[in-house]
This record gives sequence, structure tokens and C-alpha cells, in this order.
Amino acid sequence: MIDTLQGLAAGTIRPSPQEDSQATLAPSLKKEDGRIDFARSAQEIWNRLRGFQPWPGAFTNFRGKNLQIWEAKPMEKHVPPAALQTEHEWLLVGCGGNTALELLVVQPEGKRRMSARDFLHGHRLRPGELLG
Repeated sequence: MIDTLQGLAAGTIRPSPQEDSQATLAPSLKKEDGRIDFARSAQEIWNRLRGFQPWPGAFTNFRGKNLQIWEAKPMEKHVPPAALQTEHEWLLVGCGGNTALELLVVQPEGKRRMSARDFLHGHRLRPGELLG
């Protein structure tokens, strides 16, 4: 994009109109589009999480209630899909392709946003717990 903008400013490229017959409309997003599918890779989920801010957001279920994911980062770590795992103060969730997301900021239903560390201190994870 930077090269294109610089080329336009310098006059080294010429804009051409879009071919209307090739244009398509993006579908409107629905709340359900923000539901996280942990069969996807961590990179795909991370991209969707960033793309779905502020609407429809990215969410899953934890113990029967919604859990909004506000910030996360992909990791090359093998955790079974949707499984929660803790390492030190990290909160990891398994994703497809032998990847994982480190959850950084979450928001349990009816609560304020909080760091994953605070979430861990308030919700003692049980072995084998899953998201979704």
C-alpha cells in the first residue's frame, strides 16, 4: 500500500477504475460471527479477533457463560484444541494445527475486563477444562 501511495504521489502509476462486474459485497457481520472456533489455527483466530473489534468481538463460553476475548497472541505450543492450560502466570488455550493462544485480556459475562492473570486468580481452573 505504501508503494502504491508513493507511486500515485510521484505520478509513476496510473489509477484504473475497478471492473464493476468483478466487484462483490462483503456480508454483514452478525454477533455469531465472533464465536471462536478453536479448530482454527491460533494465527487465524488472532486475525479474526483483531478484525472483529469492536463488532462483533470475539467470544467463547466458559462454565456455561460468555467469555469475551479482548487481547491474545498466537504461540507455537501444542495444547489440545479448546483446552485451557496454565504455565506460570500465562493462560493458554489450544487451537488447531498444534498451536495455542495466550489469552491476555478477557471479560467474563457480567464482569469488567481483566488480565488473564486476574482471571486465573479468580477462577481456579480444573484439570481438563475447555472453552467453547
